[in-house]
Amino acid sequence: MTKRILLATLLAASLLPAQTVNCLVAVVNGDIITLLDVQVAAEFGLGYPAGEGEDPRLRALDALVERKIVLDLARENRGLTGEELDAALDDLGRSFGDAAFAAKLAKFGLRPADLAPYLEERILFERALAARFSAAIPVPLTEIERTYRDIYVPEQGRLGLAAEPFDKVSGALETRIRDERLARQTADWVRDLRKRANIQIKKDCLK
Repeated sequence: MTKRILLATLLAASLLPAQTVNCLVAVVNGDIITLLDVQVAAEFGLGYPAGEGEDPRLRALDALVERKIVLDLARENRGLTGEELDAALDDLGRSFGDAAFAAKLAKFGLRPADLAPYLEERILFERALAARFSAAIPVPLTEIERTYRDIYVPEQGRLGLAAEPFDKVSGALETRIRDERLARQTADWVRDLRKRANIQIKKDCLK
């Protein structure tokens, strides 16, 4: 079935009554995201973590949308080997335990191999981000010292713990600062891509 035919079918299905098993949740630059996609990503922890009171399906939808946007720009990075996918599936299964993993699969009538496309998309998304932001982010010593004085020491105090000497934690603090900057840069870039992408969302499908 071609993407155009599949899209037309899902668009028609999204207009059916509420008992419809699957429906179209989003179209991202021509790529579709179905209700089943969102449910599977949320159930198997393949989306973004949901905070207290957040709908995990909405966080899963955010992750699926952003992955499609980024991978649309990084097509040369597409494709994992069978061994890589098998290893990723094994890791996912172990994270839940055999019984829980089997129960989650049965809930959707899936086989482990049916999760491969979701895992592949997540891994390729992470690789695309790593490739774009692979350059080391310099962290001045003065910033590490300021983080130690203004953040680390007060944090330890609130926890009732003694602060370690600066020279023992400076490396960890430098990594922390670098990781936080990287996360902000990545979030800003993806947010800008979302603004320029053609995204259609039908959140009524998630009610």
